[in-house]
Amino acid sequence: MPSLALVLDLIAIRDCIACRVELDQRGLCQACAADLQATLHPLATRNTLLTQAWAIGTYAGTIGALVRRSKFDHDQHASALLVGLLRHALLDGLPAVVDLVVPVPTTPWRIALRGFHLPEQLGEVVVEATGTPMRWALRRRWGGAQARRSFQERLDAGDSLFAPVGTVAGHVLLVDDVVTSGASMHAAAAELIAAGATSVSCVVLAAAGPLRRVRVGFC
Repeated sequence: MPSLALVLDLIAIRDCIACRVELDQRGLCQACAADLQATLHPLATRNTLLTQAWAIGTYAGTIGALVRRSKFDHDQHASALLVGLLRHALLDGLPAVVDLVVPVPTTPWRIALRGFHLPEQLGEVVVEATGTPMRWALRRRWGGAQARRSFQERLDAGDSLFAPVGTVAGHVLLVDDVVTSGASMHAAAAELIAAGATSVSCVVLAAAGPLRRVRVGFC
């Protein structure tokens, strides 16, 4: 009698974990695999709260598709691939000296639902590559998701998104899976600056576009 695992494997739909085209085995199709590049690309940070920022790919591309698969489908295969991409991108180190690595937090119930927290895994990769310590210097306040809010609504919600956990110092690196409007990243940076950081930079897997400017006095 075949095992339950074998039966499930036989009836499972095999698809590309990025574009979902049908495949003979689980993984990436040739087109999506060819679109992946494990290289950090700088993002413009003028008139933002960030000193420097980097992303591996775009939210509209394969990297973004993998991030969505990881976040919304709780696909740990996609997460492992993304972690590996960042590790490869940091083989020559981070193009900046930082004093502390801080993963952008989410709520405990989202971590429980997904079974993992991708920004934490990415932060551990940065620690491996740079030797910089990592600390949970922020906590996510309870509240609604940012996904359905406009950019201005996201900025207005900034004060209620995060709370500092202790004080920080020096150049702090925020680590997250994606930056879309940039409002959450700015909210996190504002809290770190208020907690003592002299400067804040960030590294993400995917960016939806250039970081938007924020109004003077946001922090």
